[in-house]
Amino acid sequence: MTYTATLTGKQQLTIPADLFRRLNWKIGQKVLISQNGSVLSVTAALDLIDRLAGSVPLPKKFKGLTIDQIIDRATSENHSK
Repeated sequence: MTYTATLTGKQQLTIPADLFRRLNWKIGQKVLISQNGSVLSVTAALDLIDRLAGSVPLPKKFKGLTIDQIIDRATSENHSK
């Protein structure tokens, strides 16, 4: 199914409500956006993590943290480099 979405002046994309509900997304949820030419793909971050679970060892510094805490910490560490 194809949907029409709107790009805002703040460079944000509004996801149609019906699609948002069908995907069972939640406000504030992390998503990954990838580009292939002019095509963008949006994937729920937790879906990717579930698919990768067990394939990569978790660094000790992230043990005991929630996925949101891991993402926030990794992001801040990468932005400080």
